Amino acid sequence: MKMNKKGDKLISVYWFAILFIVAGGIVYMVSAFYGKPYDVREAEADILTTKIARCISEAGYLKEGVLTENFRENFAEICMINFQVEDVYGWRERGQYYVEVEFLDFDTKQKVFEISEGNEGLKPDCELEGETLPVCIERRFYSIDENGNQYQINMLSVVRKTEKNVQ
Repeated sequence: MKMNKKGDKLISVYWFAILFIVAGGIVYMVSAFYGKPYDVREAEADILTTKIARCISEAGYLKEGVLTENFRENFAEICMINFQVEDVYGWRERGQYYVEVEFLDFDTKQKVFEISEGNEGLKPDCELEGETLPVCIERRFYSIDENGNQYQINMLSVVRKTEKNVQ
């Protein structure tokens, strides 16, 4: 049987060209996928909001002592929230979190009680739009205290961490 050496050489050139194209595509996809960090700030703010909601209310009823001055002063400790972050990019000096909880009377919508914790300077950035700004999550739920008073509870959670999550 006679072999066609010219055809084998021609096929091997195309084979290597296809191999380089596939390898280049794989390298491009991997670099596009792993080239940017994951932006988990929205998930982090959502988890923070859920944790605070569970600390304040259970099964639609306010927990005992929530509307007291002691709760406001020891909010982070009672809810077991730690706003400490790693000391990267000077984050310790500028807080990376802010939480605000407003208790409104259900009928009159008048503010009854308010709790805030963290870097209050992050709150004005919630009004703005942009990728390099903090992520703000607003949630609202309703609850009843032990006396039957109804409250609308508005929560705002802000997570900054832009240097690490946005590039």
